[in-house]
Amino acid sequence: MENVACVLIPTDFSVYSLRIVLDFMEKRTDRKVELVLACGYDIGDSITSLLGITKEDHLARLESADFIKGCEMIRSRFKNNLVGMYCDLLISRNSRYLRNYFKGSRVTHIVLPEGYTFASKERNVFDITELLKEHVYHIGVATIPVSLEKQVVEGIDSMDSFFFRKDWRVSYE
Repeated sequence: MENVACVLIPTDFSVYSLRIVLDFMEKRTDRKVELVLACGYDIGDSITSLLGITKEDHLARLESADFIKGCEMIRSRFKNNLVGMYCDLLISRNSRYLRNYFKGSRVTHIVLPEGYTFASKERNVFDITELLKEHVYHIGVATIPVSLEKQVVEGIDSMDSFFFRKDWRVSYE
C-alpha cells in the first residue's frame, strides 16, 4: 500500500474554515492524504455530558449542512489524492492527551493556518492552533504552515464565497 500521510487541520466548522483545507490540497496534490478536521471542545464535567452524549452527537450539532456539502465538494475535487476525510474533537489541552491522540490517530502532519481567526458560535469550542504550536515538539509530528492573510474576508461564511468562484467541475458523490 502506498504511503498515506494523515494530516490534522484545525477548523471551527464554518464553511470559510474549509479555505484552509483547499489551500493545503491545492498546493500539495502530489501525495495521498487522509484529512482530520479537528477543533477543541470542552465537554464539561457533568455526568450527562460525560456518559450520555457521544462525540457524534456533538459533531452533528457543530457541523452545518453547508459545511458538510463543502467537505463533499472537496472530496469530489481531490478524489485522486484524498484517501479519507473526517471530523474530530480534541477534548483536552493536556500535553499527554495530545501526544496519545496523535499517536492513536496516526497523525503525521499538522497544518497551522496563519492569518485566520477561528470564531465558533458554540461556547464549548476552542481554537487549537496555539495549543498545537505550543506542544508540537512533544507531539512529534511535522508542521505545515498555510498562509491565508490575503484571502481572509471577515463575516463571509457561505459556499459561494470561494467554491463557486473557481472553475471547478464538481459533483456530489
